[in-house]
Amino acid sequence: MSRIHRDKKHDQIIERLTKGEDAIFTEIWRVLVLAAFIGARKNLRSPIIESDAGKAFPLNYIQPSCGPGFIYLLGISSTENNQILRSKEGNQDELIQIFSEYANAGLELITQKANSTSAPLEAILLLLAEENRTGEDFTTVGLI
Repeated sequence: MSRIHRDKKHDQIIERLTKGEDAIFTEIWRVLVLAAFIGARKNLRSPIIESDAGKAFPLNYIQPSCGPGFIYLLGISSTENNQILRSKEGNQDELIQIFSEYANAGLELITQKANSTSAPLEAILLLLAEENRTGEDFTTVGLI
């Protein structure tokens, strides 16, 4: 089974968001779910260039808390059909790749905002406020 990877270039922002004074998340997977949400809302995907296999984790780390629904919805919206949900070789790998690329793009946006604000929480709130200004309704499910 494939594992969820993240780009090494985001290690610093992930560290800031999960440890120390600026920490607002208790687990890395929560950062990645929020980042994937932000990436998907902006319709941005970014391939992972360099990852550390030792920091990758299985999909089931996310599924118990947030359920497979979020990742399945990302897959359906990205491929524009539900064939990706079939039990077919390679589909889970594709779902993980889609999730990882949305998360990577979201982390890039969070990093950009965090570099221009005083705290990562402020950066995340600014990104979410931008989405709220579009007039569309959105919710997040127990991420923080």
